[in-house]
Amino acid sequence: MKSTRQGFTLIELLVVIAIIALLMSILMPALRNVRDQAKDAMCKQRLQQWGVMFSMYAGDNDGQLMDMNLIGGVELYHGWVPLMYPYAQTFEIYLCPSAVFFWSEFENFNHPLAAWDYRFISQEIGQIWDEFEDQRYYQIGDEFAYGSYDKNVYVSSADLDPDSPRWYRNIRVKGTSQIGLLGDSNYTGAFPDIYDMPAPMRLHGPVDGDNINRWNLDRHNLSVNFVFLDWSVRKVGLKQLWQIKWSKQTVDEGGRPVSGWGNLNVVPDWNNPLDWPEWMRNSKNYDL
Repeated sequence: MKSTRQGFTLIELLVVIAIIALLMSILMPALRNVRDQAKDAMCKQRLQQWGVMFSMYAGDNDGQLMDMNLIGGVELYHGWVPLMYPYAQTFEIYLCPSAVFFWSEFENFNHPLAAWDYRFISQEIGQIWDEFEDQRYYQIGDEFAYGSYDKNVYVSSADLDPDSPRWYRNIRVKGTSQIGLLGDSNYTGAFPDIYDMPAPMRLHGPVDGDNINRWNLDRHNLSVNFVFLDWSVRKVGLKQLWQIKWSKQTVDEGGRPVSGWGNLNVVPDWNNPLDWPEWMRNSKNYDL
């Protein structure tokens, strides 16, 4: 008896393929959001660990955190990186899970998902690095330091600047819940100021513009994660970076002390969304 069974026609196959493609176009953004949310949660967990480790370091040093530029009398620009390694025991915890690229993979280090990488630095400066006597601070065994968090320099014992009133020299101060300590970045340290201007473009490197822009990255949907000096971890909208209390005291253009924080003197109306660069205008505000 002759079988009457037939295969799919070309039109039927095209319809099935079209349906699958449509479903994928609907599901992929949702799956991407789930993945990004998971990385965001892991980032917060790592920063919670950093809060514990910085608390331990301060407890071991009479309430003081390290000077950014000094280790045992040796001047280093990013001293917290090696000084915290005995507590961290691995450079992996220095890295936000969303930071999937290293400096060496992006010209000018200008990607919000880029991480700092001392192997790249050693390759770029070549012989100078080989002769650099303090290389040992950034290389443990065969591993070079890498990561994607940045410390607020003004939370420091400030040995190189003993007379400045700006530094939080001890963690035993008032308002610790508003003092930013460590957060998502593509650099290792910064001297943020309330007069810093926001980066005009989404893609900007750690040396492009003022210091706050080292945290001003579109890493977690126009937000970054931060650990504050009370060891709490919170999400910060990019515009809210100008509401964080970075230092104890700043000065205006005339050298007069300015208390408080908030970049209200840079533009006519800092609360007007149109005064922000276009790429930042849709960033949300979170509870700080």
